[in-house]
Amino acid sequence: MKYLIICLLLGNCLLAQTKIAGIYDKSTRTFIPTDKTYKVQYFMKGHATVSDGKSFGIIDSTGVIVVPIIYEDANGFSEGMTRIRKGGLYGFLNKSGKEIHCVYEEAKGFSEGRVWVKKNGKWGRIDTDGKEDIPFIYDTAGFSSEDMMQVKREGKFGTINKKGQEVIPCIYDGIGFFKEGLVVATKGKKSGYLDKTGKVIIPFIYDLADDFKDGLAIVRNNNKCGLIDKKGKEITPLIYDGMDKFGNDQSGLARVQKNNKWGFINKSGKEIVPCAYIKANFFHEGLALLVKVDGKSGYVDASGKTIIPFTEYTSAENFRNGKAEVRKDNTIFFINKLGEPIK
Repeated sequence: MKYLIICLLLGNCLLAQTKIAGIYDKSTRTFIPTDKTYKVQYFMKGHATVSDGKSFGIIDSTGVIVVPIIYEDANGFSEGMTRIRKGGLYGFLNKSGKEIHCVYEEAKGFSEGRVWVKKNGKWGRIDTDGKEDIPFIYDTAGFSSEDMMQVKREGKFGTINKKGQEVIPCIYDGIGFFKEGLVVATKGKKSGYLDKTGKVIIPFIYDLADDFKDGLAIVRNNNKCGLIDKKGKEITPLIYDGMDKFGNDQSGLARVQKNNKWGFINKSGKEIVPCAYIKANFFHEGLALLVKVDGKSGYVDASGKTIIPFTEYTSAENFRNGKAEVRKDNTIFFINKLGEPIK
């Protein structure tokens, strides 16, 4: 009888435990428990996951147990909700202890009061009360851009808006992420662009198509690429073997390749530096290193003007801190932006 009473008292103490003794270090955001049985992870927004070696819960910086240490997994709070796992399935718990039951095979994190969860092999969306917001009909879901979410249903892709409305039906073989109001979609072997109503803005005529950036996109047909604007107008014809995106340096130009030679174009499609070089580095400190077919190296500015004449260097490097390392025969030295050797 005495043994039973002791067991009951001990059990009640364990159930009633509300705090873990220890010290919180503000500088490192770590909690050092007095009882070394507990392992505490790093704090995020005032809370940290804690484990007793078997189960997981969450404590605050004073050691108060916010989520009981009874779960197979417990993450930090996001929008007042923490993801928990029990019996191999996921659910959620708020700071008041209200639980959305662990019935989901997978679960993402809350965003604007909604979360994507997977049940019976399909994805849907619920709110903070566990109420279904989007039905469980999608094979994949939850990846968003510009308030539009990419979804997949019955092997085809589409897009839904924040309200859960399927504005682009799941009829496409591939769909990207919205950039500047347009998204690349694929039908069969061809790609085109759609707007947020699902309207085809640029027809499905390209083998490959990139996202728009600053109103321009790289497209490719028959292994040749060019630039188009958001109305589908060709800024450059599809004549290049390769093309880098604008913004790789501060020049405002994009590097292009044609017939195994490199050059640069501007956003109007004009070749500022003709495709006549076997090597063309990105601009550094306002200058780009070019190498001619004969092996001579020189430097041009963003207007295409030759700043440092082409010289028979054995090798040359980009400018850094106002100087560039060059090599001529077996001599290595530095030059300034006038091409003069620095002594």
